[in-house]
Amino acid sequence: MKTQKDTVVRAQYRLTTESDTGTPGEEHEGAMVYLHGYGQILETLERTLEDARPGDIRAVTVPPEAGYGQRDPRLVFTAPRTNLPEGTLREGMMLSTTERDGDGRRFPLRIVELTEDGAVVDGNHPLAGMTLHFEITVREVRPATAEEIRQRRVIEGGAP
Repeated sequence: MKTQKDTVVRAQYRLTTESDTGTPGEEHEGAMVYLHGYGQILETLERTLEDARPGDIRAVTVPPEAGYGQRDPRLVFTAPRTNLPEGTLREGMMLSTTERDGDGRRFPLRIVELTEDGAVVDGNHPLAGMTLHFEITVREVRPATAEEIRQRRVIEGGAP
């Protein structure tokens, strides 16, 4: 079976990042399971995986504009201690705002630096401003169930 709308895809990937200055970054490996055709992964990845079959390996480079956007310096700011959660805070820790976006999701923030009066936080996606080099190996493809299509998500235990 090939990857197309309304299929559940299980794949492994290797991601290598490249900064906006062209400096090689980190390399990550992982697995993903998603419902194809519903924008659950980057659009460029979904297009690249269209018509792929188990065993196929696809490589794609995703520029920042097609990935997580350019870094926005306005999203890096100092938050006073009174606006931060109680307890132990540490650099790299992820927080979320009390405000929600139009889909009801909270905005994620990463603590960049602890200060005497609070913390410098960054609302940019960690991969913002980076060129992403993916190598994706499709492991399995199966038809999505009617319930997965209705809910627009892979149902636990329903993955290939």
